[in-house]
Amino acid sequence: MTENHYDILIVGTGPAGATAAFYGQRLGLKTVVFGDTPGGITYMIESLVDFPSIVGGISGTEFGVKLFQQAQMEGAMFTMSLLDTLKETDDQFFATDTNGLTYTAPCAVIATGRAPKRLQVARSDMKGVNLCSVCDGPLFRDKDATIAVVGSNNAAGQHALTLSRVATKVYIICRSQTLLMDAAHRQLVADQENIDVLTGTEATGYVGLDCVESLAVTTSDGETKHFAVDAVFPAIGWEPNIKWLDFPVKRTPEGYLITDETLMTSKTGLFAAGDIREKKLYQVLTACADGARVAKYVSEFLEKTNG
Repeated sequence: MTENHYDILIVGTGPAGATAAFYGQRLGLKTVVFGDTPGGITYMIESLVDFPSIVGGISGTEFGVKLFQQAQMEGAMFTMSLLDTLKETDDQFFATDTNGLTYTAPCAVIATGRAPKRLQVARSDMKGVNLCSVCDGPLFRDKDATIAVVGSNNAAGQHALTLSRVATKVYIICRSQTLLMDAAHRQLVADQENIDVLTGTEATGYVGLDCVESLAVTTSDGETKHFAVDAVFPAIGWEPNIKWLDFPVKRTPEGYLITDETLMTSKTGLFAAGDIREKKLYQVLTACADGARVAKYVSEFLEKTNG
């Protein structure tokens, strides 16, 4: 075998991928991980407060870096490059990264998570439309900014809370008649005097030349309005980050990978862990749990395969 042969190829450096690498190494499996951001998109979490034992919370960035360091100290190989192609021949997976290097293994784990959806409107990626309040929110500090958050889920609530500390006014534009976030987020939002919640209001477009100048909305009674804003942060849901996968693998209508009780997909030897797979609860905690489980299941699969 070549020096680039491993027991597991893991795609994704988020909670699921890093945890799978950590547990895989502890189970004696030689592991390589593709991805260039320690912790994946945990950097979008200002404070992770619902993870057991972490009293008072921890920044998503710090949490992700600690996961990365833990797996690395256990011996996992991180390419710090993105996956370019993944192919399978003769019961072996061949992964080529963006540096042109190829790695092989009998098993692969897809742990690429989810990406925020954009509004399905013209110029949805124009300047002033942002997806990460932790990253881009500080740009509006001390600028008397008015910012709109579009959505009603927990992510929308967290965006609004983060932005309320740097903006003069934050609007939550909520298409439903009630907020769909959990009770804890609803209370925190209600406690912030500079957050206004506009229910029954649907965002329909961005207005501006080179940058967003206002947000067009339609109210439940059919009235069209424009809110002058300095930025918009959509939080309207997520989509699986797997457009690059060419395998004929079973997926849900939304594109999430369907797995069995061992987290294996319909492709023998190809597993999935974390938010990329179909499940009921999408949390950092459940992604880490998936990572631990998938490492164990891969180990059992290899033991059975190798006799």
